[in-house]
Amino acid sequence: MNALQTPRILPSHLQAFHPSSGAGRSHTVRVLGTISALRGETATITCGTHGDITLLLSPDSHLQMGKLFEIVGKVTELDGGQGLGLRVLGTTDWGSPANCDYKIYEKVVDVSHRCKEIFYDLDEEV
Repeated sequence: MNALQTPRILPSHLQAFHPSSGAGRSHTVRVLGTISALRGETATITCGTHGDITLLLSPDSHLQMGKLFEIVGKVTELDGGQGLGLRVLGTTDWGSPANCDYKIYEKVVDVSHRCKEIFYDLDEEV
């Protein structure tokens, strides 16, 4: 059995990884961004200049405002018709956003979507 493939995305990719997309893709993804809001069981991650994603937190999500985090989560519909978000499965603290050149992440996302055969096992649809 292959390890779970978790493509890196930006907010504009959420729809393509939602189970209803019919694309046969995994709906577990990873995203990098700065935590810009924490509200009880939800948070917002800001992904450079690409927009925000609402996060549905798990009890062991230990996010901090203003810090850069990589989030692994499942694309899901938000309650009340508020669009798509991520149900958090895991988090990695990357420290201060000032220490990260987000343009590099954007390029990795772009290349990994254009050249899937290099990054993913295509027998398991991504």
